[in-house]
Amino acid sequence: MVIERRLYQRVPVQVSAIVTTEDGVRIKVIAIDVSSDGLGVECNIRQRNMITPGGSFVRDGRPVSVFVDLNLSNDDGLSSKIVARCHVVFSRRMSSELCKIGLRYTDIEDNGHEQLVRFIEESLLSKS
Repeated sequence: MVIERRLYQRVPVQVSAIVTTEDGVRIKVIAIDVSSDGLGVECNIRQRNMITPGGSFVRDGRPVSVFVDLNLSNDDGLSSKIVARCHVVFSRRMSSELCKIGLRYTDIEDNGHEQLVRFIEESLLSKS
């Protein structure tokens, strides 16, 4: 039995996101799930290596830090732009060309966290 420890479970999504590295490089990826604590993004090997060189998500003894911009839309057509600073918590190769990177929010700009929680609640309600 798996116990869900999240306040809000992961919600599957398929939206474009922009990851900006500590060096200012902007990389277009696909957000594949979101929760109140973080999100998962999918990218190719080249993109993964720009975000986490060689798949290493620790830099100078600290987690790699990035900014993420994503637009979440619900079934009502309402869109929420979320801009967050995140730490990379894992980098996993899914196939020969595809990787998943797990990101945990460390700071969400403006009222982004409230918009995120609302998006998650509405997504979970629409599936029940």
